Amino acid sequence: MSLTSPRLGVLRDASIRGIDAIGAHGVFYARVFKSIPRTFRHHPGEILRLIAELGTGTGALALVGGSVVIVTSITFFAGAVAAAQGFESSSSIGVGSLSPLLAAFFTARLSTPLLAGVALSVTLGAATTSQLGAARISEEIDALEVMAIPSVPYLVTTRLLAGMIVITPLYVFATLGGFLADYLLLVFFYDVGQGNFSHYFFLYLHPLDIVFSYIQVLGMVVVVMLVHTYYGYTAKGGPAGVGEAVGRSVRASLSGVMIVNLLIAMAIYANFNTFHLAG
Repeated sequence: MSLTSPRLGVLRDASIRGIDAIGAHGVFYARVFKSIPRTFRHHPGEILRLIAELGTGTGALALVGGSVVIVTSITFFAGAVAAAQGFESSSSIGVGSLSPLLAAFFTARLSTPLLAGVALSVTLGAATTSQLGAARISEEIDALEVMAIPSVPYLVTTRLLAGMIVITPLYVFATLGGFLADYLLLVFFYDVGQGNFSHYFFLYLHPLDIVFSYIQVLGMVVVVMLVHTYYGYTAKGGPAGVGEAVGRSVRASLSGVMIVNLLIAMAIYANFNTFHLAG
């Protein structure tokens, strides 16, 4: 009995802390969404600045082209892997010429949205957490509040809106990178043939798949920006605390990306079946 009671107390305290954390997240996210109209009215210039910053990056990140190049590179190699696996698997049963349809299916529905969400988490998300965390520990956020400037609309909501806007060109480049990898690998490495690739690839690449994939990525970027801004805005403990906040935010946002990808895919593809394989 003496051992059971402390364990129950620990479990109770952990449960209370978990509920409090969930409530804190919910209240913060509600404040962010509530301040969207104010942000559009009072901080349009800050939104434009953040769009440029999130898209091309600053400092060393800008030297390699920013988030655009990073996300495109990741989806390019993911598309190459999908093409290679599709060709080898289909060739083993004697239908290697059908590999372009597998590349189109998996690149559009799976690899591009999922890896784009992961790339956003480790690039845009981590940078956002570190920026807000640095502002918090240097008391810049407190200074804004003293000057009667609401910090959530100016620092948080602007980043959420900028991320939702900049994701469109990022997604376009990411998708083109994946499709380019499919074409180069299948046509020039596996000798599938340009005519065969064009026929099967575009025959099974439904335009709705691109639209649905964009919806998935849009949902992911909302989750990524919300999670990372929360951890950056509430960071404490000096520089070490900012580093800890970045690590926690990346772990939480990656889990959120996987969950959002699953839920949106289930909601979409359970009602719209755009893939029909018939002989």
